[in-house]
Amino acid sequence: MAKLMSKKTRENVVTITVLVIIALIVIFYIIYPLITVNKMTTRPDSNQFDDPEFTLQNDPAVFVENALVPDTFDVATVDNIRLAAAYFYPDSAVFDSIRATAILIHDAASERGSMIPYIQPLLDSGIAVVVYDQRSCGLSGGQYFTPGIFEAEDLNQVIIDLKFHDRIYRPLIAVGFGIGADAAILASEEESRLDNIIAVDPYLTPNRWIRLRKEERGSFTIPFYTMTYYWWYKKITGFPYDRYGADDMQPLTTATMLLISEDKLEDSEIARLNEISNGLLTTKIRPVNDEQLSNMILNNVYTVVHGSHITE
Repeated sequence: MAKLMSKKTRENVVTITVLVIIALIVIFYIIYPLITVNKMTTRPDSNQFDDPEFTLQNDPAVFVENALVPDTFDVATVDNIRLAAAYFYPDSAVFDSIRATAILIHDAASERGSMIPYIQPLLDSGIAVVVYDQRSCGLSGGQYFTPGIFEAEDLNQVIIDLKFHDRIYRPLIAVGFGIGADAAILASEEESRLDNIIAVDPYLTPNRWIRLRKEERGSFTIPFYTMTYYWWYKKITGFPYDRYGADDMQPLTTATMLLISEDKLEDSEIARLNEISNGLLTTKIRPVNDEQLSNMILNNVYTVVHGSHITE
């Protein structure tokens, strides 16, 4: 009887162990990644998009409240998402001609209003300024962020729109933050009118995007989390591109100033980009202080404008 009970006990232990393993797999590779990836890549107000009557208007109030005079316009992306944009002209009573154009591109989960501190100083230097809400941000459409790839296509559409309306004054400079920086770097592969890029803390690759987004959110590190998170991301969003790492990066085609946090300087992607970019990359440590960062960015823009030699 004791042997029989012992056998049944062992069978129960094995059964319970198997069930626990299955439960852990379900939790850590289905439930948890599904929740985590959705929060990592979805706009905070995404639930509103379930209402077919919900629309976003390109409201310039945030600029007017800061004594800025925007000329608002909309840009349609290649996948038919509306981007809410605004254009700012320097004072024509002060400047006979516009010296340059700066496109300011905020990070994901932010919005174009975060670029306001940069607008007036650039206008005061005779530089026209363009800002827009990236997809899935602010007053633009869309529900999901991407690792800079669709954002790059969106930037290209913004530049096409600016060119069509004769609003590009060279040099054309893109200042991007986070995914906005990735948008600028990737867009320059096709858009030759981009003369200079200032990229603040870009992700550079989808692998690094997943890794840093996980760190920013404090998400769990599960075995094969990069592959798991990206697999669920593609399932949730229908994103058509495969993830890639440092070895798949492409050389820069535009002079780029990379401002990166000191603790990220040794990342393999940074070293790889510098290795393959034929002297087009300059790297500086990103100041922690926002005012110092702003001054560094503005000084680099001024340097490009006053030292540029542009050919059509």
